[in-house]
Amino acid sequence: MPDLRDVKKRAPARATAQSRRIVAVGDTIISEQGLVAIIGRDPRYHVCGAAHTFEEANKLVRQHHPDVLLIEPFLENRDAIRWIQDLAMEFPRIRILVVSRQSERTYAERALCAGASGYWMKNSSVEELMHAIETVVAGGIYASRAITGLAMHKFAGGRNLPPGLDVLSDREMAVFGLIAAQHGVGQIAKELGVSRKTVETHCEHIKAKLGYPDAEALRRGARESLGTAERPAQNP
Repeated sequence: MPDLRDVKKRAPARATAQSRRIVAVGDTIISEQGLVAIIGRDPRYHVCGAAHTFEEANKLVRQHHPDVLLIEPFLENRDAIRWIQDLAMEFPRIRILVVSRQSERTYAERALCAGASGYWMKNSSVEELMHAIETVVAGGIYASRAITGLAMHKFAGGRNLPPGLDVLSDREMAVFGLIAAQHGVGQIAKELGVSRKTVETHCEHIKAKLGYPDAEALRRGARESLGTAERPAQNP
């Protein structure tokens, strides 16, 4: 893995007037370095900034106004969908490509509805990542074949889709994700900037919608559905 400082030093030399400017945001410094190294090999793109924290990412976007924001939005257990919405509203000309380990069946549709231009799973290939970037740069919407097929099934009036988390609102989904990360009600309230009572209300709605009889079943179901938000560091 090349050193990030070296990659950043070399990137301006390769940039041309035709290069598309990209800000890459990974959920760890290793992920950040990996994204920079991969994209930096293609002369069509110039990585003008890279980050792995929420604060750094916001600062770089406002500083560089890139053509594409390559972003892993699940940083520091924040409300990822709300962050995408805020970015899309403040910077409507920036194309947002989500890169994530989080299940696309759970999050891709929500991310696209929030304003993202694509959703790439990190267990896919480098070639597919570059195809995703090329697609959003050209003004298109990128999604995997699985998600495209699911969307077409819905469009065609499919009624036999497996039950999932699509019954939850975006805010309920954010709460559910933080429960999966084993956060308590008070911590969730602080991280989402809402009252404890609001979080408790969301939990009641989630239990009712998903059929969990009590708080323990809700916690267990969240972990089984979304995992415990572990962050492997070896893959970009």
